[in-house]
Amino acid sequence: MARLGGVAALVGGLAWAVKGTVILGGGDQPPLLFEVAPMLFGVALLSIAYSTLPPSRRRTAALGLAAVSVIAGLVALVSELVGEVAGMALAISSIALLIGLLLLPRRGHPPAPLAWWIGAVTVPALLVGGILPELDERLLEVPLTCLGVAWIVLGWTALIDRVDPSSS
Repeated sequence: MARLGGVAALVGGLAWAVKGTVILGGGDQPPLLFEVAPMLFGVALLSIAYSTLPPSRRRTAALGLAAVSVIAGLVALVSELVGEVAGMALAISSIALLIGLLLLPRRGHPPAPLAWWIGAVTVPALLVGGILPELDERLLEVPLTCLGVAWIVLGWTALIDRVDPSSS
């Protein structure tokens, strides 16, 4: 389960980082890269909450929010594939993910603190992203690309922590 979460965070982060880099480089938005990430981030949250939180109401809430994020993210992805507007499902997935990340511990065993910090900086990053298009429309992608890189680091950290035999 921990490796699945690490891979999901890594692939979701890579999707956002590639999407943002392509747009910042002057290209058009690649299809599905934005929409696939929230579902993957939900899988990562599920894995991290399960492996780092002791059994408690907090853990149950984080796991429930992760499940909502995965399901809503999947609905958004399928909606996008069939040509429907996926806005509401993406919003539900993102809000559930954000709240779930903030339920993780800020201190302790990696990767939970890094996931918490991703949750903590998401709203301020998106606020900055709302201001940057006043300079150039493509700059909207800067915060999203940075968040993508943070998810890549989170995924890598989760994978390394599970593979390194000295981490037991």
